[in-house]
Amino acid sequence: LGEGSKYLAVCKGAPNFIIDYCTEILTPSGSAVPLTDAMKAHVVDVVDEYSSQALRVLAVAVRDMPELPYDASDEDVTTDQKFQACRVGLRFSVAIAQNV
Repeated sequence: LGEGSKYLAVCKGAPNFIIDYCTEILTPSGSAVPLTDAMKAHVVDVVDEYSSQALRVLAVAVRDMPELPYDASDEDVTTDQKFQACRVGLRFSVAIAQNV
């Protein structure tokens, strides 16, 4: 976790879906940089290449949070609303390709 963070949101799923919620990308050196449209296009191209080889691709993105982005004591907040609040400003971390 980053300094001052108490929570970590971890989202996994189809890369084309997950990347749309990302504002940063993790570099090979481990630092996070802003995610540009060109970087998004490159990720999608790589995913498409893996998919064309009959590989299943899964993306993982994370977000450090100093506090929850919703009122945890509010019983009327649905699971979907909590998920929506947590998946804002994610950091694209990895795409995993697996032979199916």
